[in-house]
Amino acid sequence: MRFSLIMIVTISCTLTSSAIYAEEAVQPQTLADVLSQGVLEQDAAPAPPVLDDDDDSTLPSDSETKLIHSPSSKPALSQPAHGYCSSSVCNDQTSVCDCPICNCSSCCTICDRIPLLNKFPSDRCFDDFIMPVSNPVWAIDPRSLTYVRGVFINQMIDAQTPVLGAGDLQVYALQIGIALNERLSFLAIKDGYNTLQTRGVGNRTGWSDLGLGLKYVLIRDVENQFLLSGGLIYETTNGSTRVFQGNGDGVWTPYVSLGKQIGSGHVIASAGYHIPGDTAEESQSIYYSVHYDHPITNKLSAIAELNGIVYTKSGQALPLSIEGGDWINLGSSSVAGNNVVTTAFGANYRVNRCLSLAGVWEFPLSNRKDLLDSRTTITLTLTF
Repeated sequence: MRFSLIMIVTISCTLTSSAIYAEEAVQPQTLADVLSQGVLEQDAAPAPPVLDDDDDSTLPSDSETKLIHSPSSKPALSQPAHGYCSSSVCNDQTSVCDCPICNCSSCCTICDRIPLLNKFPSDRCFDDFIMPVSNPVWAIDPRSLTYVRGVFINQMIDAQTPVLGAGDLQVYALQIGIALNERLSFLAIKDGYNTLQTRGVGNRTGWSDLGLGLKYVLIRDVENQFLLSGGLIYETTNGSTRVFQGNGDGVWTPYVSLGKQIGSGHVIASAGYHIPGDTAEESQSIYYSVHYDHPITNKLSAIAELNGIVYTKSGQALPLSIEGGDWINLGSSSVAGNNVVTTAFGANYRVNRCLSLAGVWEFPLSNRKDLLDSRTTITLTLTF
């Protein structure tokens, strides 16, 4: 009896256990379930989420795609139409030029940090042009510039010159230009101290008259590197008569000046008319000046210049048939119709962006020399 009861219990347990295993076996697990259970049991990092095909929130935008797949290019700048500023510094394919002022922020020098003058920046869109040298007063640069220029002139006087005879003239001057904006500028183009040594009148020293005026840029074509300017200069009578200054009642000079890049070189041409306030004391004349510069290296340029003056009306101050040229007005009585032409050759060395040193030697082409047998002119220019 007891044996039969034990057998019944054993069989019942066996059947129950088999039923449980069978019930668990009929629930097959997916691979995701298996992996999920394994992650939970081992506390590992969760699997990456499955992305919905319609969800593009994590994809790069069109602009980002262009940045990834497009080749690198220069950022768009406010530049002249030809792409880069004409400055020899900024034109080296670096994006540092900010036209229309063309200030090169990454190539500043001490000249750009002088507080007063730095408030009147030069027009830097024509930086490759070089200022005329041999006719430093009347060969006027057409650009709107802020600059300080030291000028030294050593002029030889021919031995056949009436009254004066053989001798020489030295001029030590300082010119100033202030660019009020990219078109209008103020000029102080004539001043300085003169020393005169001749056989006829001996040794003399004294101050020059002052030449002050304005310049306005009428045409400013950055793309074609072309400029046309006009203005008016007034020469005072504050100078010393010992060196043939200070005579008359001042001279008014309206003028025009143009500049143009031609290939790698640059042409600057000026012309004007000297109108004395007192026509008896000073002569009237038309002047012209043509300058050409051509780069030899990145810093060195060759210079060739042509200067001329035609006297349209004589004065009555001195009974002479010669005149003083660009620096002196003698008021001679027999010079109407006289024409003096000179030429000059030299070079300009650009020390850095704002400092340049130039020198030329000038001599007459015409038979008439007046007071100029030959001349050496040296300039040192700081452009701000």
